[in-house]
Amino acid sequence: MTLEIRWIEDLLALEQEKSISQAAEIRHVTQSAFSRRLQNIENALGFPILDRESKNIDFTEAGQILLATAKNIHNQLSSTITYLEKNIKNNELNTKFAVSHSLITQFFPRFIHELSEDLSDLKLEIIAANLKQGMRLLTDGSCDFLICYCDQKTLAQMDFSLFLFHKIVKMEILPVTALYNNQPKYSFNELFPLLSYSKQAYLRKCVDNIIENQLNYRILYETDNASDLKELVLQGLGIAWLPKLLVEKEIAENKLKIVEPINFHTYQDVYIIRRKIVLSKRINYIWDFLTSQEFK
Repeated sequence: MTLEIRWIEDLLALEQEKSISQAAEIRHVTQSAFSRRLQNIENALGFPILDRESKNIDFTEAGQILLATAKNIHNQLSSTITYLEKNIKNNELNTKFAVSHSLITQFFPRFIHELSEDLSDLKLEIIAANLKQGMRLLTDGSCDFLICYCDQKTLAQMDFSLFLFHKIVKMEILPVTALYNNQPKYSFNELFPLLSYSKQAYLRKCVDNIIENQLNYRILYETDNASDLKELVLQGLGIAWLPKLLVEKEIAENKLKIVEPINFHTYQDVYIIRRKIVLSKRINYIWDFLTSQEFK
């Protein structure tokens, strides 16, 4: 059987328009020619892809499977062409990482440290991005890797035909407050000012799941940047949920105090994500290097 690329566009047009005549129009052929092309697909496959007994345009079970595959191929092809346009035509040599805001200052330098020693000519470009922004940058070829928080539910919604995922570490997210005279400035036993992540930040949802209808608070400040929240906590302005890695030094120096009880602590997985299709041996090498090391 010979696969014709135009079949993919034909199937997608038909699924989109739900009409043979309208699908034929956007494919710039006559209705009879389009019908013959559908018949040629079925003849080549050896089974029907449309339910001829239905008054509407309905795909058979086999047709639905073929349609799903056609969508995946179309997405991969479109994504690859965009990637080529952005990276090959422009001959860009920088390795680009999109990194969640709260992971840039403490986590990322430690994670990348051994790689920077292994590749003496490594030149990095760092883009601060939340999960949604980072996936968009990966898809259109504007970055090579995304490092972000992600849970299994979110991961299951992503296209595994286009991307590779690797969990780096389970990050502990702790509520902290400033220490004054060796006493915590705020506690959960009172109305406290919450130094919060903005609504588009991934950690906002994680924190809200813990504290909504459980604690008495008022939001004083919102930002994507966890480092900004840490500075505000150090100034004694409220309580913030911050990655342990970001505050462990200040906790050891008795500048910050972890707010108890422990049931208000949480963990979030940190992933590194890349496109499946890459044309650079260097990108493959970096991926293999970073996914083989154990982060501590």
